[in-house]
Amino acid sequence: MPDRMANQCIIVTAADSAFFELAQGCIQSIRAQANGTQVTLAFLDLGCTNEQIAALRSQVDHIRRPDWEYSFPGRERVPSYLRGLLARPFLRRYFPGNDVYLWIDADAWVQDWRAVELLQNGACRGPGLAIIPEVDRGSMTQYGGLPRYWDQAYIWYEQGHGREIASKLHSFPMLNAGVFALHRDAPHWRIWEHELSNALNRSCSSITDQVALNVSVYARGLLDHTELLPAWCNWTCHYGLPKWDESRELFVEPYLPHTPIGILHLTVQKLEEAVVTTTSGSRISARLRYPAGPILSPAAAPSEWDYRSPNIPEVRPDRCFPCMSVGDKRACSWAYLRRHIPHLWYVDRRMPNIGFLSRDEAHILYGTALQFKGKRALEIGCLHGWSTCHIALGGVTLDVVDPLLERADVIASVRASLDNAGVLEHVNLVGGTSPEVVDELASNRGCKWELVFVDGNHDAPHPLNDAKSCAQHAADDALILFHDLAAPDVCQGLDYLRDNGWNTVIYQTMQIMGAAWRGNVRPVDHVPDPRIQWELPRHLRGYRISGMS
Repeated sequence: MPDRMANQCIIVTAADSAFFELAQGCIQSIRAQANGTQVTLAFLDLGCTNEQIAALRSQVDHIRRPDWEYSFPGRERVPSYLRGLLARPFLRRYFPGNDVYLWIDADAWVQDWRAVELLQNGACRGPGLAIIPEVDRGSMTQYGGLPRYWDQAYIWYEQGHGREIASKLHSFPMLNAGVFALHRDAPHWRIWEHELSNALNRSCSSITDQVALNVSVYARGLLDHTELLPAWCNWTCHYGLPKWDESRELFVEPYLPHTPIGILHLTVQKLEEAVVTTTSGSRISARLRYPAGPILSPAAAPSEWDYRSPNIPEVRPDRCFPCMSVGDKRACSWAYLRRHIPHLWYVDRRMPNIGFLSRDEAHILYGTALQFKGKRALEIGCLHGWSTCHIALGGVTLDVVDPLLERADVIASVRASLDNAGVLEHVNLVGGTSPEVVDELASNRGCKWELVFVDGNHDAPHPLNDAKSCAQHAADDALILFHDLAAPDVCQGLDYLRDNGWNTVIYQTMQIMGAAWRGNVRPVDHVPDPRIQWELPRHLRGYRISGMS
């Protein structure tokens, strides 16, 4: 890993298999920050699968499985994930050698790095604890809900610490232990450990450790060693949702001056999406989990330019791709992007400069795959699985080859999308480059593919090499589809098949697709968007165009 932050800080999160997706979002949100590549990241495994842990190894520096740090009545009956909460007073032992220990719950994620810096700086003052009280003008509890909340807080305190403490502290602002930073020399560690031990002899719940930390601060003389930070450093969504700032494209506090949320915490309800108000006063559906932002809707993405050929059956697996959004074509520097075509250009927010297939292009894949239902198919190049999903939904058994699938975060994301679409069991994801891996698959299995989609490396000689390999391993009755024929190098693959006796046709889509086939198969018919004055690049002239004379 690169150089560490000054006053070496380690960020720790934890999850079991049920919370793993949330933890991944938390970790990815940290690594996506400019300073996030420099900070040490640690993960407490509370019951993840071997596959999940393998997916994390390239993203975090340390993975530990915590012990039960306390013996207490009824321990055998409490959920195993509580080991993580009860291990937090011992983080120095699990990850020694750090100055600041910054804990972030799996259901929280970092939007603005200033929150991390403020937590770290707050812990270094004293040294002590930096933490956020559950008090804010944007919290609906402050507007008539405090008496009911105090009644509940009294019960929490009484369960672990008795009536005297409950009477004294139940009306104090609760310090939320989902996000905090503790300096290695802070006095809180020992006192928190002691108070938690005493509380566990009386009761154990998911909030026992948080209440014990509050007792340590408020009743054991540690408030002067505690830095209380603003709510935007740990925005607890169950008290009130943030607003969305459309100009800055981020979540902000609901009131002026609309300070950006540093860490968004999906407390209580682990919402994937919600209706939020924008700073301009409109209401939109937005994804709250990382990566967050407005959800595609007719208001956000004009449906009139989400064209598909009307003769091809419709399928919409958008919900399986929560990171998908309409991209800004101006942000893409690729010379062959047809920016003048008004069809929506979809991207993954984690790679906003690389486009998915358009809606129309994805449906050509789906419609073609429907004709090969029950047969074997091959895809070269899948990015985040949008094209893969459409092919697999056509009912084929699909092999997918892409070097990006060697990355644990990418293959985990693709698998999750395909699983949500119900097609994962019919898809074999293979990390590696073509045509080498394609040749190896064909040799090991002795199989031929009836349907092939080529959307790999677009620079010569890769498209030509892919076409040669696919032709060699294609069945006698086979069809090969190409994407991004707007690029001359990609056209070399289609030219090769045409020159070797394959039938060919071009589809006028945003990035231009093409099909080559032989034997007893036929390409799907396509109706180009009639509103567009289509042109054809010079290198494609002479090809027949589907749906156009």
